[in-house]
Amino acid sequence: MPQYIHLTSGTVNVWENYTRDAVQLLRVYHRLMDSYVLDFFTEDLWSQLNPKWLEVLDKFTPTDLASFLSCNAELSMKTAWPLSLLAIRAAAFTYTLPRNKNCVVSAVRKSDPSDSVDNIISGTNLQSCASEQVKTIAKESHNETFSVTNWQQINAETIKINNSPLQLSEVEWGDAASELSAAAGQHKLLQHVFRRHLKPKKQHEVARLALIAGRVCREAGIAVAVDVGAGQGHLSRLLAYGHGIKVVCLEAEDEFISGAKKFDHQLEQAVEKMKRHESNLPPLPPAPRHTVCHLHPNMSSQLFTQVVCGAWGGPSKGDDGPECGLLGLHTCGDLGPTLLRLFSHTPNCHALVSVGCCYMKLTQDSSNQTEFPGYPMSQFVRHLPGHTLSYAAREVACHAIEMYASRLKEGADNLKVHCYRACLEEILVQHWPHHYHAGLRSVNRAHKMDFPKYATEAVSRLSDVNLPENDLSSYQTQHNLTRWMQVVVYYSLRLLLAPVVETVILLDRLLFLHENGVDGLLFPAFDPNLSPRNHVLVAIKPKKET
Repeated sequence: MPQYIHLTSGTVNVWENYTRDAVQLLRVYHRLMDSYVLDFFTEDLWSQLNPKWLEVLDKFTPTDLASFLSCNAELSMKTAWPLSLLAIRAAAFTYTLPRNKNCVVSAVRKSDPSDSVDNIISGTNLQSCASEQVKTIAKESHNETFSVTNWQQINAETIKINNSPLQLSEVEWGDAASELSAAAGQHKLLQHVFRRHLKPKKQHEVARLALIAGRVCREAGIAVAVDVGAGQGHLSRLLAYGHGIKVVCLEAEDEFISGAKKFDHQLEQAVEKMKRHESNLPPLPPAPRHTVCHLHPNMSSQLFTQVVCGAWGGPSKGDDGPECGLLGLHTCGDLGPTLLRLFSHTPNCHALVSVGCCYMKLTQDSSNQTEFPGYPMSQFVRHLPGHTLSYAAREVACHAIEMYASRLKEGADNLKVHCYRACLEEILVQHWPHHYHAGLRSVNRAHKMDFPKYATEAVSRLSDVNLPENDLSSYQTQHNLTRWMQVVVYYSLRLLLAPVVETVILLDRLLFLHENGVDGLLFPAFDPNLSPRNHVLVAIKPKKET
């Protein structure tokens, strides 16, 4: 299976079936996904698992658990495992979208009809077929990708790609470790002026997404890229000054806009200093334009166009406005769906590059009463039985399975905080039931503390709570603390299915675009060990011929 999803009229049935099966999988294990680990003791969650599983799970070491969460890892099976336990693991990986970039992350360019099918489609290349006739793909996936059997027979022979305006040119990237210097974690390919104020994770994301967005903008022939939720403008700054793209930044917070303008000015000053030593430097492209704007889910395309024109300048109010593209890096909650709706319904908006996050903040309409829900967006998913995703399920979908597996490989002592929190919840619910699931203070290096010290610090912001010393050291509490590995295992079972929740949410967005007449691409662009929300959705809307 290729390391990307290209949803077209030729593949929509395949991906609808895939989405339906993923929803069904989550329905089967909804009790697991709808639970909270902090209720491990109050609701006796361990006893609710399949008893046959417990015989195996109780013997797991942290290393065993890390392998259990890793798709390509070999399992150490000292005894025969129940088929149902093997099945949940296999099913979870089957309905997890590719998360590793492997060989290639690509950007969009116009297709060349002379390309052969073998050159157009490759198992590790993010490419889509563009030919005068519909072609049947007949190339096996490379061994670096997911196996065909893991993808419900969605193999090269079953997918037919229609004519497409998209084709992806190759850009070889390594992992984040190869991009960032060992000494300070600074990005090797970004000049200092673009690295300022950015942590390594953000450098990694900004460098890659700017490359993708820059090529999408050029190939779509748009005049202005609109960075929605631009924050302090780090992505826009690189896109404008580094890639020569005109950018309008929309941000709801005045403070962030002030910071962005300050950083733009600092970059321009730094370039002026560089010119003293290098007189042949070319002039800087136009700076990003920043404006305050809060995008509401029901915002009209006309109002959006007026905002863009007001920020950059453009045609008169009665015109459609400049041709633009929408860009969003880790758009929180409903901002991502709002971006997709604006893209679909705004005539002069021709390109979309979107990375979502914070799925738990999505508004959800389970009764079909909300006009603009964050999930589901598509009519297809809306009519699937059991498509509703609980807050708990959407929240765990934002966790980092690769990072967690890496921590398990180092030993699980640093994960005892899961058990600490569950033990504390039992005490709180017993004496102060109104503090059920209360937000507690985050305690650094909790695993280095004994439980009473952790508990005291964690509840320090709850003015009416004075933890009884007897409860902190009771036999029941001490017994619960010995079960910390069971708590870690239970959390890991939920984490195993978390990417399936993300799969459903992202495919729902692709299906929404398709229902509105736009083909979409979805692929992993970031290293998930550094940036877990790493799927980029790219779409180019065909322009109407004049």
